Amino acid sequence: MLGPVITGLKREGQVLASRTRATARRVWFGMRSRIFSALVLTALVTLATAALALLTPLQSQLRQNSIALGQSTVVGDKTPLGILPVNAQGLPPVNGRNGLRAAAEVLYHETTATYVVWTDHLQRYFDTDPDDPAAEDKVAPYRPVAQALADRRGRTHYTLNGNVLVDAVRYTGHPAPGMLRGRVFVLEIIRHVDYLASADSAVRTALLYAALVGLGVATLLGIALSSRLLRRLRRLRDASRSLDEDDLGVLGMRPDDVPDEIGEVARGFTTMRERVRQQEDARRAFVATASHELRTPLMSLETALELLEEDLGSESVDVDDARARVASARRQARRLSSLAKDLLDLSRIDARLELRSEPVQLSETARAVAAEFEQRAQEHGIAITLDEIGAPSWAQGDPGSVARIIRILVENALRFTPAGTALRLRIVGQPGEPAVEVSDEGPGVPADERELIFERFQRGRNSGGEGGFGLGLAIGVELATRMGGRLKLTDQSPGATFRLTLPAARGGDIPTDLAPSAANGP
Repeated sequence: MLGPVITGLKREGQVLASRTRATARRVWFGMRSRIFSALVLTALVTLATAALALLTPLQSQLRQNSIALGQSTVVGDKTPLGILPVNAQGLPPVNGRNGLRAAAEVLYHETTATYVVWTDHLQRYFDTDPDDPAAEDKVAPYRPVAQALADRRGRTHYTLNGNVLVDAVRYTGHPAPGMLRGRVFVLEIIRHVDYLASADSAVRTALLYAALVGLGVATLLGIALSSRLLRRLRRLRDASRSLDEDDLGVLGMRPDDVPDEIGEVARGFTTMRERVRQQEDARRAFVATASHELRTPLMSLETALELLEEDLGSESVDVDDARARVASARRQARRLSSLAKDLLDLSRIDARLELRSEPVQLSETARAVAAEFEQRAQEHGIAITLDEIGAPSWAQGDPGSVARIIRILVENALRFTPAGTALRLRIVGQPGEPAVEVSDEGPGVPADERELIFERFQRGRNSGGEGGFGLGLAIGVELATRMGGRLKLTDQSPGATFRLTLPAARGGDIPTDLAPSAANGP
């Protein structure tokens, strides 16, 4: 008892596991995750590249600006110190109105820096902030100060460690009494350039916020874009799966008018589905009507053959009755042959087989078709006449299809033309629109059937019991349309007049030595 239950539970578990794996694959390897990952990765790479391209040049530029500003400051500030009065040793006084402290106070209010004056023996002579141990150059001044003292050209020398900028320059003081030249000093300016770190921190913070905003925008765009694309693709997938349904008339998806590749695929799929639906409808109508039309002649043929078999099986054969049965069977066989030919023509038309396009001489084609029906017309007491316009009338089309349309029109006219009257073929048409008209003197076509008779398997009330199958005019209309022409029923009376109009042949395509020949049927 438990065996089938356990087996069923195992199968359900396997199905559930398979669905779970499929869902996981769609989540991690589907289009949504790939689009999302691509957008996020693009945002990260863009922001990282921007950070590398911005931070390093910005830091370098800020350092260069700070150094240049410090150099210009120390060069400008040495001038007021060099004109201070000095004592007998050539040293300026530290205190007093004309001392170093007073001059340094004025400079300090402009730069808020620490000023240190060194003697030519590298001894610190004056310091505006002697208790500040932060600047290492005040303790070991052998880099910029020593370099500046050794530089007789008076160039500035500097060091920038972290946010401490040290600038040093050599200058000569005022000469002491009895001395030709003043004593050499080195002016050192120490400043804390905290704005470098502040600017760098501000830029990094801005880039961090920009990265967060960029990632957020990329995430939202990835979700929105992937959701929209996947929703459109799901509709297309569901519509493609519905192709195997019985009702192709229901599209199953809304029109996609977005001008992108998916929209083009969706519109192409809609067009394909519509064509499939039309072909399916045509196939069903063809099968239904063909089976219905085949039933009558087949039953008549079967009945005639059964009666003929009974007559031949009796001892006394009624020859006249047997001949009548044979004639009836032949008529039904001809009807079946005609129907098979019409159905073959329809299948070729529905298959959209390519038609030829070449010059066709309408008068010669009409004369060849009239000759085909000459004997049959004489048997019914009908005269076939052909009225030509004198000069050759050339049209552009498929010769076999043109002859097939004229043959359909003549055959229909022979059914309705009374004995003792005429069936007329005329070559007419305006310049550039050659045409062939087929007229009879029959009962004509009622007004309510003028459009109906051009549909498949539709016959008029005046067709009679031995009429066709309602395919001839439908075939003629579709062939004329395929060749760029038209077939219509005109308003001439009495009787009925059908006109086939075709495009005029191109002048360069008309052969000058083409011998007139009859066009064969397709």
